[in-house]
Amino acid sequence: MNVQGSRQPVLMVIGTRPEAIKMVSVYHALKREGINLFLCSTAQHTNLLQQVFDLFSIKPDADLAVMKPGQNLAYLTSTILEKTQQLFQTVKPSIVLVQGDTTTSMAAALAAFYLRIPVGHIEAGLRTYDVDNPFPEEVNRRFIGTIARYHFAPTTQAAAHLLAEGVARESVFCTGNTVVDTLRLVQNNIVCGHVSIRSELQEVVARCKQEGKKIIVFTMHRRESFDGGFVRVVRAINKLLLMHNDLFCFYPVHPNPAVTEALREIQAHDQFVMNVCEPFAYQDLVYVLTHADLVVTDSGGLQEEAVSLAKPVVVTREKTERMEGVWAGLVDLVGTDERLVQQAVLTRLYKSSTCHADVTSIYGDGDAAQKIVNILKECVLTRAYQQNGEHTVVEKGL
Repeated sequence: MNVQGSRQPVLMVIGTRPEAIKMVSVYHALKREGINLFLCSTAQHTNLLQQVFDLFSIKPDADLAVMKPGQNLAYLTSTILEKTQQLFQTVKPSIVLVQGDTTTSMAAALAAFYLRIPVGHIEAGLRTYDVDNPFPEEVNRRFIGTIARYHFAPTTQAAAHLLAEGVARESVFCTGNTVVDTLRLVQNNIVCGHVSIRSELQEVVARCKQEGKKIIVFTMHRRESFDGGFVRVVRAINKLLLMHNDLFCFYPVHPNPAVTEALREIQAHDQFVMNVCEPFAYQDLVYVLTHADLVVTDSGGLQEEAVSLAKPVVVTREKTERMEGVWAGLVDLVGTDERLVQQAVLTRLYKSSTCHADVTSIYGDGDAAQKIVNILKECVLTRAYQQNGEHTVVEKGL
């Protein structure tokens, strides 16, 4: 089917680096199928987002440039809502695709809903059923779930959540998570030498291996940890590094001012030995994860990537919407208590642990994007007809 000439494109909205990482495979799959595609970047995050676009040779068709110093959720929501609505009125898409649980995804989905444009939700159905954890992502994701017409669930558990909430069965599709598609692609590109890894990273990893040091990758950035949880976890890991000279920790710092300010306060008062660095480019992150012995994080995407690489994970949150890794025995959910964090890290690094077989496919087999595109072709883009000399795509009734 060739719908490249359609006046009604598929419109994809991306605002943050995690969304971009998880949407690039869908973007390229749509392109391969010759489907008319319009990519909108809200630039909720600017530099981190551009890194991903550059890596995958993607150029947005529209850049809303909403990011500003000191931005808050109210500003982001109102600005993205207004600007995406204006864009949708001009472009007139057949469907709007959003990903995950960001403010960009929530506001863009609402704008599409106001204009009666169908919404496809990629990575739908993840739940903690606690509106404060994660905040505000749990509410964002549930809200999109009430608006979306097509729900692309990454796991059977996520699909089950949607069905239990009353979403029509014919609107729920279990596809796997597109993050696995991107992860496998980048892994292959690293092996084949199609992407370059920073030489200093390779040197550090090689030195750790030579000296028999265990490598930890640590990230933490969630708002619900800003009441002291972040400080407790950073100090817990730093103390472990001081007590065990066979440990090395990469800490790529999230640019959120609340994170950087808290970190500076810790560094000013503690003997600080963590290897603090700028956020990794995605190919560098995949390289480091491949060689890591443990991941400590509150990131949702990093939980999926680490598990897909069969790496043990200590999750510094009270609840996670990705319980599959916990059930498989590869993820410890410990919160931000200093003692529990240290105990989980030491157990994972120095005691043998078991996980269920086939753990690397829990979140998908690397073909989620093509499944999503096939569903879109079947459900949304199948009936093209000639009108005034132009092809127009109309929605197929379900």
